[in-house]
Amino acid sequence: MRTHELLGPRDAVAAGRTASVMCLAGGVATVALETLPQVLGDYRGSATSAAWTVVGALLMFGLALLLRRRPEIVPGPTYTALCLVALAVNTTTSNLTGNSTFGGLAWFMFPVIFAAAHLRRLVAWTVAGLALVGSSTIILSTQPSGSAAADLASMTAVVVMTTAALLAAVRHQDRLVRRLNEVASSDSLTGLATRRVLEQAVELLRTEAGTTAQRRSAEPAAGAGLVLVDLDRFKELNDSHGHPVGDAALVHVARLVRSVVRSGDTVARIGGDELAILLRGSRAGVVERARAVHAVVRDTPFTARAREIPMTVSIGVAHTLEPGGLDRLYAAADAALYEAKVAGRDRVVVADVDPGGIEHR
Repeated sequence: MRTHELLGPRDAVAAGRTASVMCLAGGVATVALETLPQVLGDYRGSATSAAWTVVGALLMFGLALLLRRRPEIVPGPTYTALCLVALAVNTTTSNLTGNSTFGGLAWFMFPVIFAAAHLRRLVAWTVAGLALVGSSTIILSTQPSGSAAADLASMTAVVVMTTAALLAAVRHQDRLVRRLNEVASSDSLTGLATRRVLEQAVELLRTEAGTTAQRRSAEPAAGAGLVLVDLDRFKELNDSHGHPVGDAALVHVARLVRSVVRSGDTVARIGGDELAILLRGSRAGVVERARAVHAVVRDTPFTARAREIPMTVSIGVAHTLEPGGLDRLYAAADAALYEAKVAGRDRVVVADVDPGGIEHR
């Protein structure tokens, strides 16, 4: 893992919003600690301390606003740096004021909680260790040895338990999120990608195409293609042999499609018996891959209940030099697929998204 990733949050937006709330709470607490003693008639500060209180509160309020509105512009390692700065400020302030009360020590928990909830495990335990070091300096320097040992043991227990509990909760949450993403990204029957993943792949392709065009504008663009694969007479197969056999036939075709496409191509199930393949490359390369899919399905009979069932597919292909949204590519490929079915099925029909006609193959 790179240093930038190690020191950054797991989720920048969530970390920014939490940090925003903490900064807001810190600003309010800072103002309250300065003003409440004045209201109660027990103020022991000075004009200088009041000025620093105002400056600190304004900084925290401003940071809270920034982190709330634009968390994505904050570099990842900044959050680790903020935790370390907060610990340094707490340690320095506590030692200068000699404040080892619960209220003073509680400030050390803010960076500990944030780090355990949003930063990497190693960073979280590092922050927890530094919080114990910082709090121990004020505890040991202001309290008798007996009281200091008891308070230090209590502080250690609170810091370690808080960090361990939050990290365990975060680990469980991450597992759930990964599982939900897997469910949302993978078709349960065929194991292929879902339409959602296909749309994301198209968007990524469009972004990459724009970046490449800016970097190498003199080179011709290869473009991208969308191949729609539809099982011929699939309803008849279901009616004749039953839905379990139909499902097995879909799995069979999905396996064959994956066997002839490249590892970087996206293969998705986007409807009952309709598959889609998103490919990078030239028009000729996309058409060649579509013809390979057509051939492998025709040449590999599907076996069910100890008998071979011949299968064919109709394929519509669309290619463009300027990848855009999925709707434009899909409309052209779908029109080509319709032409393949009208022409008698079991064939490949090609249509360009860019100006051009429809070609039967």
